[in-house]
Parts: sequence; structure tokens; C-alpha cells
Amino acid sequence: MTKIVDPRIRKTKRAIHDAFTSLLVEKDLNKITIIEIAERADINRKTFYNHYSGIHQLVDEVENELIETFNEALSKSDLSRAIKDPFYLYQLLDSILSNELNLRSHFKKFGFNSSLFPKILDALKISLMSVLSQKLELDKTTLKIAIEYWAAGQLAVLNLWYKDGSLESMDHIITTVGIISSSGLDGLLKTHS
Repeated sequence: MTKIVDPRIRKTKRAIHDAFTSLLVEKDLNKITIIEIAERADINRKTFYNHYSGIHQLVDEVENELIETFNEALSKSDLSRAIKDPFYLYQLLDSILSNELNLRSHFKKFGFNSSLFPKILDALKISLMSVLSQKLELDKTTLKIAIEYWAAGQLAVLNLWYKDGSLESMDHIITTVGIISSSGLDGLLKTHS
């Protein structure tokens, strides 16, 4: 049974979330204070504490909402295509992170060093496991290793692209990742020697 939330509570929590995420774009998490969140949300500190025990509980709630949105977007995409077409994967992930979650500026500033990265990685791995276990005849351990390696690598490259200010073209990133994925570092050395 779904618990009905008072619209006033929903509105207050939305204001707190919006204030927090706007502050996160401006400064590092450990520099954000509850007073700043309360002022930006146009509430007092007591109201903040009526809903959260502290910033870390707010962070968890915001991250969990983002992961829910990320999972919804992944479920609407063709992940089996992403395995064969790295360009599709990077476009998909960048689209989800920038358009649907509005996190691109956050990752450009802080990278994936936040506690959100493991949650995004886990969500991607779970989705891949669900899709690929039906399409590939691999034992579960081999599939887990392959997904771990592939997903972590793809997100790490996307993180690097964000941190570098997206200076390289997506085509260059995808070509490089494609060579490494299919031929390893040896293939990259042969291509550039």
C-alpha cells in the first residue's frame, strides 16, 4: 500500500532538494551547510530537521531518487545495442546524466568521486546483467566479471571526458575505446605506431 504524502511536505522537500542541488553545483558537498540550504529553500533550520537528520540523509534521498530516474531511463533503452555500439552507450549515458538527471555540471566539477558513482555503476551492472543473461550463454561468474570490467571502464572514460571539459570529440573517445575493447592496449599501440 502506497503511503500518501501531504502535498505541503512534498513541496517543502522539493524546495530542500532544489536548494541542495543548486548549492552542489557551486561548491563541494563538505562546504554546504544546513543554514545555506534552509536560506535557499526559504525555510528555517527546524523545518529542515523535521525532514532530515542531517545533510547525509538528504544526500542519500537525493541520490536514491536520481538512481530511480537512472533506472527508468535505462529500462527504456536498448542496452544490448550499447554493448555493440559504444557511441550509443556514451550518448545514452550522457543524455541520462545531463538531460534527465541534470548532473553533467556536477560531474564536470567533482567527477564521479561522490557516493553517487557506485550507485550509478551498480544500476548499470544490474541492468546489463538482466539483459545479457538472456542473450549470452555464459556462466554467471564469467558474465559478472565481463559486466564489471565493461561497465566500470565505460563510466570511467565518461568521467574522464567530463573532467577534461569534453574537449575531445565523442568520435575520438569511442574509436579509442572501441580499439581497446576489441584488441586491448596492443591494438591501440599498433594503431598509433
